[in-house]
Amino acid sequence: MSNKIHEMCTLFVGPSLQGIDSKLLAHENLIVRPPIRRGDIESLIEQSPPSNIAIVDGIFHAHPAVGHAEILSALRAGWKIWGLSSMGAIRACEMDILGMKGFGDVYRQFSSDPNMSDDEVTLIHQEQEPFLSISEPMIHIRFFLRHWLNERIITVEQEQSLIHKIKNMWYGYRTLKFLREALLELPVAAEKIDIALKNFSTYRIKSLDLIEFLKLQPWTRTVN
Repeated sequence: MSNKIHEMCTLFVGPSLQGIDSKLLAHENLIVRPPIRRGDIESLIEQSPPSNIAIVDGIFHAHPAVGHAEILSALRAGWKIWGLSSMGAIRACEMDILGMKGFGDVYRQFSSDPNMSDDEVTLIHQEQEPFLSISEPMIHIRFFLRHWLNERIITVEQEQSLIHKIKNMWYGYRTLKFLREALLELPVAAEKIDIALKNFSTYRIKSLDLIEFLKLQPWTRTVN
């Protein structure tokens, strides 16, 4: 099998692409597909020789989520499978001992904290391309609040109170609008809040992991 086939990567991605420069996807060895769902990997390995799969985003409500069995079958068939950012990070954490490869900060957080729940990366997004996010995953909100804590804009007590409040609500309600309303209850200037939320992409670590993955292209260095 040629190295060109080995270096191909099928990327299953959706809302984590939000705000990412499209030039990062302009590689002849990269095939971009919508968020993964049950059966996608099975169909892929039936139609193509072994190469690479990168799981980022996935469907789990409207259709069954990608299963462990189909990932394992692909690994046994010689495919390299990467997981990062969102559902991919969860599956990589669950299956790294079986050969799946994890990448990025989100994966490392799941690997280091056995109590980290799946809803940390869950969000509501558009059903069709470009799959823009409607709510924000908890992991982004935590990252934002920790930054504000480190900058001494909020106190530890305020950070923990906001996290408790937002963590205990349905993930679909975790929007920037709600976060703004919650922050306005604190002694923080509205202008400061609005500037921070306007630049919220700085705190979207799921997308930051994906950017790093696309820049480094680690799948091109795992031909064996």
